[in-house]
Amino acid sequence: MRSKKALKGKVISLLLVTFLMGLLLVGCGSKNQGDQTAPSTSPEVSAEEASKPEQTADEAFNVTITDSTGTEITLTKKPERIVSLAPSTTEILCALGLEDKMVGRTKYCNYPESITALPEVGGTSNPNVEAIVDLNPDLVVGATHVSEEVIGKLREVGINVAFLNEQENFEGTYSAIEKVGMLTGTDEKAAEVVADMKQKVADLQTALKAFNLTELPKVYYATGFGESDYGAGGDTFIGEIIQLAGATNIAQDISGWSISKEQIADGDPDIIIVPSGINMAADMRATDFYKDLRAVKEGKVYEIDGDSISRQGPRVADALVEMAQKIHPELAK
Repeated sequence: MRSKKALKGKVISLLLVTFLMGLLLVGCGSKNQGDQTAPSTSPEVSAEEASKPEQTADEAFNVTITDSTGTEITLTKKPERIVSLAPSTTEILCALGLEDKMVGRTKYCNYPESITALPEVGGTSNPNVEAIVDLNPDLVVGATHVSEEVIGKLREVGINVAFLNEQENFEGTYSAIEKVGMLTGTDEKAAEVVADMKQKVADLQTALKAFNLTELPKVYYATGFGESDYGAGGDTFIGEIIQLAGATNIAQDISGWSISKEQIADGDPDIIIVPSGINMAADMRATDFYKDLRAVKEGKVYEIDGDSISRQGPRVADALVEMAQKIHPELAK
């Protein structure tokens, strides 16, 4: 009798527990249905994901370019200490807003003027390697004249060196600016600088076409004279500028910069343009042979800023416009 009562009690207890569990499951089901109709705005994050630090812009930086030596330069962090080994790359870096990242320059890097406060590392062709290493740069940028020996020594000690000796024309200048922008994480600013330069060139070409020039003035750009004469040949950067400025280069058929007096006389330039600051115009007027050139006798020897026109940097578009105004004074009106 007692055993039957005990068994009956156990059955009742089991039924009660089952009933209570059913109530709990119904409640959970209602809650889950509510979650489905009104999902949480906070996605579930695993403990592993939550523990990961947020990736910064510098940590995400990873860029590779091929420089003019055919070497791939890879940077996984934006450079904070930059040394420039050419006036042109110095001007590019500053135009991209990176002056505060520069820690060294050559003695010829003089623009903008504020850059002259930085330590010098020597000239452009053979700068002082030890002085560069002491500055602890994470990027060295050079162009044109820096020697392969210097580049090799810097790379041997683990310094990233980008040698950007691009084509001597406007396209090469645009390429150099864009590559510096990539290496320094200033791509957007580089694109703006290039776009502004291209617009200035395009505007000048439009203005020149409006003149309907039937005969282009003959121009000679001289950089040195005396026992030897030096002027911009047809394959030089300034040779391209003369053409874009709406003129004929009397040294168009010459390669490089060496020209003879006979070639100058045969070219009979309408206009001679010389770099400013070295007294060339006055010296020509007082020197045999040159004082008899028609352009000199007619007072058509004009000075132009030699740095801005010879450096493949952001200022060359302005130098082009300046040269065009020297050749075609009506452009300045």
